[in-house]
Amino acid sequence: MQAQSEDRHGLKIPLWVQVKAAIVEMISAEGLNPGDKLPSEAEFCNIYGVSRIVVRQAMSRLVGEGLIYRQQGRGAFVSQPRDETEFVGRVIGFSGDHDMRNRQVTRRILSSGRRKPCPKVRKLLELGEDQETVFLNRVMSVDGVPRILVESSLADDKVPGFLEVCENYKSLYGMLESHYGIVFTGAERWVEAANASEEEAQLLDVEPGTALLRIESRSSIKSGVYLEYFSALYRADQARLHFSIKTDIGSYG
Repeated sequence: MQAQSEDRHGLKIPLWVQVKAAIVEMISAEGLNPGDKLPSEAEFCNIYGVSRIVVRQAMSRLVGEGLIYRQQGRGAFVSQPRDETEFVGRVIGFSGDHDMRNRQVTRRILSSGRRKPCPKVRKLLELGEDQETVFLNRVMSVDGVPRILVESSLADDKVPGFLEVCENYKSLYGMLESHYGIVFTGAERWVEAANASEEEAQLLDVEPGTALLRIESRSSIKSGVYLEYFSALYRADQARLHFSIKTDIGSYG
């Protein structure tokens, strides 16, 4: 690496930019495939003759661009090309979205049960003071890589026996349709930035503090009744979210 390297305009190129470009070139030149392990930070320091701070900055940018990903305690790996996931912009479940792309979607149930909802969930689902919810807390993975940590809540009286049948289905939305005849026709969703706590990072196989997307949703059936609320943490380094925006005809004067 050349500390005084310049681009075609005569501007100095920072070392981390040179290292970033060199890593991209190495991935291509060596024919590395998605999932292949990259050299460690210390090895990159020796290869390029730079400090660990420079290597970390270069690799952080590559993670942000989705070209590589890190797994806590294991190192850095070449990323799969990012999926375009539709589940945030459409009334479909996460499993249904990826099944259409012939990807292997698996889930691990962390907890389930029945409880009095918190004021926020009670308000969003428009529940009475005495109504309870059932909840299902899961980690969903795509091709073996954790993608989303999600907890779903439903009005208990609308899904009798939910806790006895939910573990037998891969798709929550598929189970609700086949077992209860529930088909969602509308949803409201909120998306904001979040950072992984230590527990969340372990479940999603990322480093603590990793940037995530927090998604909240409430879904309704044809009658307009809200039946489901979920709160999710989504790894945006593995995919990008796709939204379809339609013009509200008549909104322009």
